[in-house]
Amino acid sequence: MSTMKVKITNTITENQKIAVAKLFYEAFTKKFSTLWLFAKNEAQAIAVLCECINYEKGLYAISENNILGFIGLETGDGLFVNFKFSTLTEVFGFLGATWRFIAYGIYRLLHNNRIDQEVHIDPIVVSIQARGMGVGTQLLNATIDFARSIDRKCLFLEVVDTNPEAQKLYKRIGFSVITVEDTRLFTSNAGFYKVIHMKKFLAI
Repeated sequence: MSTMKVKITNTITENQKIAVAKLFYEAFTKKFSTLWLFAKNEAQAIAVLCECINYEKGLYAISENNILGFIGLETGDGLFVNFKFSTLTEVFGFLGATWRFIAYGIYRLLHNNRIDQEVHIDPIVVSIQARGMGVGTQLLNATIDFARSIDRKCLFLEVVDTNPEAQKLYKRIGFSVITVEDTRLFTSNAGFYKVIHMKKFLAI
């Protein structure tokens, strides 16, 4: 496993897109069930994600056609995931879609990060099987190269307080803590209490 060849790409197949949606759900199951979608099961979440992920706004780590991880990149012209009311209606019905759409809109409004000469990373995911193999580092390094190629001066991301390993990785890559936001009133059911905002400034 440690000698596997990993390719970072922004182009994936339809089957790989489904794998990305599943990996996304597996990485953030609690958030999808208690904060983002209030999905009752994996099938509901996957059905929404497959239609609402903007796959062209990501980079993907692939080995032997398997998705090992991915990173969403937001540059001001759209989100990596944009929950559409029509898709929510297909999965949850009109009433279920309505309150979910409003709730997610409020969540995004509260976390509305203005992107000005920056690249927002949201999310970054590595499969359980590939953790500790440098996949996250490769994705972040590729993101740095991408940001420089479009003349962006900064990368920023958020990480929760209950994910210290991710915090260590980001600091090792050169990210610094900017602010720490207490979110327990809204996020305790999702298993975290604070959101740590981090930035990395780039030498262009």
